[in-house]
Amino acid sequence: MVGDQETGPLPPSKQRRLRSRPRSSLKENALRKLRNLFILLVLITTLATTASGCFGTGNRPLGWSGVTVSGTNLYFGTHNGTLFSLNRDTGTVQWQLSLSGAQGVYGAPLVSGDTIYVTTYGGRVFAVNISGVLKWTSPTTQESKSPDAIISGLAYSDGKLFFGSTDNSVYAVNAENGTQVWKFATGDKIWASPVVDNGIVYIGSFDNSFYALSAEDGHQIWKFEAAGVFNASAVIDGNSVIVGSLDRNIYALDKNSGQEVWRFEGQKWFWADAVIVGNNLYAPNTDGKVYVLNSATGAQVASVDLGSSIASSPALASDQVVVSTETGKVSAIATASNQVKQISDLQTTIRAPITSAGEIVYLHSQTNETIYALNAVAGTALWQYRVQ
Repeated sequence: MVGDQETGPLPPSKQRRLRSRPRSSLKENALRKLRNLFILLVLITTLATTASGCFGTGNRPLGWSGVTVSGTNLYFGTHNGTLFSLNRDTGTVQWQLSLSGAQGVYGAPLVSGDTIYVTTYGGRVFAVNISGVLKWTSPTTQESKSPDAIISGLAYSDGKLFFGSTDNSVYAVNAENGTQVWKFATGDKIWASPVVDNGIVYIGSFDNSFYALSAEDGHQIWKFEAAGVFNASAVIDGNSVIVGSLDRNIYALDKNSGQEVWRFEGQKWFWADAVIVGNNLYAPNTDGKVYVLNSATGAQVASVDLGSSIASSPALASDQVVVSTETGKVSAIATASNQVKQISDLQTTIRAPITSAGEIVYLHSQTNETIYALNAVAGTALWQYRVQ
């Protein structure tokens, strides 16, 4: 399970002292590198464990692509690097396209206009029209070699696509042709997907830092340092950007300055993305709980224990927050009362983010590579499609 092995993140009091010490401290830098190496080894082990469903025979990357809803169709990437389009009501295949050299897909496809964009573990970004015809790949054959594996998903703003790479960099490419616009180097690998708001790209890195970059040219606006990896994507709430870390804390930061507004400490990792409903933040943790926090203050409103690790990002369906454990138990939390009910037990590994459209939620499993459609309100299964 994600987060079953712990690195012993520093308690908050020591985290504050750590940030206040000079960056030039050789001892501090050495300890930080050792902690990051240990966390990286744990995450790689998580990815490489056949029993967890991340890899198949020969350590082939399988991915955890979320499902994207657009119009009457669903789009998702598969373990073997194929982009699929299904009818959202029936699960019928509309088309499929094998992405050359993709190896696997982790990020959910992004749809803008008549184009579907998707990142791949093979280090390329693909643009495909809604009929399933390839438009371009990035980098092109004329450019330098592909970046290392891309686990990050994409964000779009003002004609540009943004993503992070395991080569430690954040990229912006032209959405029309895939040419590189800018590149920003962080201190370590990036798995998180970026969020763009008002001309600023927000993204976390394995270097324990969370960055705000100019969407125009990639220059750094501010950087916030924590005591653990930032693996989750951020959510925007008013003047705050909220993001979880593997140091067991979830942070609210001022969007403009990067100053900490509040933090909340869970028992284990905040691996998955949080979701905001009204004044409440629903933050899943690998300790098996969903923490319900006041998004303005970080004060705990409720805690919902689902019994096992949560790595899948939840989704709002009607007036319920739907969340799945890694073991495939799918539950709905009523936003009015924070009462929980189980709506399905899929008995399979779920790490991909949940996607919703009205009352319907879509889940992508790893161990049996299946798309499930559930009615979250009625608690009924609508259809499922297993990738062959």
